[in-house]
Amino acid sequence: MNSLPALVRDRQICVCVGAGGVGKTTVAAALALEAARRGRRTCVITIDPARRLADALGVATLDNQPRRLAGDRQSELGIGDAGGLWAMMLDMKSTFDDLVERFAPDAEARERILHNPIYQHVSDALAGSAEYSAMEKVYELAEGKEFDLIVVDTPPSQHALDFLEAPQRLIEFLDSRLVRMLVHPAFAAGRFGFRVFQRGAQRVLKLIERVSGVGFLEDVSDFLLAIEGMSEGFRERATRVRSLLLGSGSAFVLVSGPQRRSLDDAERFLARLEQTGVPLAGVVVNRVRGWPDGGAPPRQVPDGASRPEAEAALARALAARGGEGFPAEDAARAAVDCVDRYASSVRRDLEVTEPLVEGSRRAGRFAVRVPELAGDVHDLEGLVGVAAHLFPDPDGR
Repeated sequence: MNSLPALVRDRQICVCVGAGGVGKTTVAAALALEAARRGRRTCVITIDPARRLADALGVATLDNQPRRLAGDRQSELGIGDAGGLWAMMLDMKSTFDDLVERFAPDAEARERILHNPIYQHVSDALAGSAEYSAMEKVYELAEGKEFDLIVVDTPPSQHALDFLEAPQRLIEFLDSRLVRMLVHPAFAAGRFGFRVFQRGAQRVLKLIERVSGVGFLEDVSDFLLAIEGMSEGFRERATRVRSLLLGSGSAFVLVSGPQRRSLDDAERFLARLEQTGVPLAGVVVNRVRGWPDGGAPPRQVPDGASRPEAEAALARALAARGGEGFPAEDAARAAVDCVDRYASSVRRDLEVTEPLVEGSRRAGRFAVRVPELAGDVHDLEGLVGVAAHLFPDPDGR
């Protein structure tokens, strides 16, 4: 069976996937932290625009290059000399600029692309979304051999394989009929232009040129001519990246929440991942409400006494503390109601997450519930708390 300790000990790449709002950033950072504490040189990549990872890691700024956590903080967290923790915030445009530098057939073509107004405005979209840039950066870091483990916090997605399919979308764009039409040399040279479009499209493109004040069609055709010779390089790169991510050194972790919508999304993710052979190591269900002592909540609140007796005992204690005039009986009744409702919520979270957890374990994967913490995780101490729930046995290192 897969396990989280084995994942952070043995794998080269860990990809956290799931819908938005389930805490992927926190889980990815906690996994990276634990791997570093276990002696591995670890880098966590985030694509989260809220920059929560920078806050959680205590790093003032993150950019497109890995930044090492300060040495004194690493020591405080139990990260020894053998390990280390780095973090970076993906910059999609910089990543794609690097690709242009690598695959442009010559210096002239490279400069034409990088300085083309169309490229400067649409390079983020051309990258095939944040997922494509993330895959490229993962491949670059893996090839560099600087890190033992790379943990990836993927962007929120409604489709389980966006991360793997983004390169194919870029290739399909470069091979599309529209691109072939626009890069036709006669079109770029003579700009007979609008005759190749239907009447409605002609009006739209003329309007774009008039409003923008630039030779829109000329810029588009020049840009696409410049990148025409790069599609084979993109295709080969995409094949290598996909092979890396589907290989034995990589593992995917599906992160979900206990809400019905999150669980439905997770089940769809799981089915699609299984159909395509993605190496899913396990499931983390985050922010699950738990009973204070870690056990099962009572079916009846209070447990072991009648409700009137419990309310009366609590009212007497509150009256003694609150003094004369304090509404002890009302306060006791409200407190017991609150506890009762919370116990119901805890039971509900356990029940609705059980199919996902048990299904994962039956398939030989790990399944971990991380309890809802008192506050948002925004610092290293919070990450340590999450890691403690992900890895409850510190001696299992």
